[in-house]
Amino acid sequence: MKNNLSFPQTPSVLDYPSAAQAIADYLLQINHGAYRPDRRRVLSVRKTDRTASLRDAALPARGEVFYFIEGELFSEMDATRLREGESPQARAEKLLHGVWEQLQVWSAYDFARSTSGMNAP
Repeated sequence: MKNNLSFPQTPSVLDYPSAAQAIADYLLQINHGAYRPDRRRVLSVRKTDRTASLRDAALPARGEVFYFIEGELFSEMDATRLREGESPQARAEKLLHGVWEQLQVWSAYDFARSTSGMNAP
């Protein structure tokens, strides 16, 4: 007897293009005019498709985790400052490359069924 149950496939890895775009958007916002880092902005990751987006810190929605961009992801002073002639997208990809493995591990752990708390499935 065949089992006809189908379970939705949850991606196990963080979506790189959406994370790079969210960080590029953040860099564009804080570097427009004068450099003003915003410690309230977070990289939010949804459990359903592991896509990332940029938003203000607040209670995470169910099935979502977030990481503070300033201090948590990028702790070096002026790490998010654009260099002369550098595009936000190029800087975002460079920054993301430096934390990519760590960010993937964090998001995989934060969505693991063995963890408890607000984001537990």
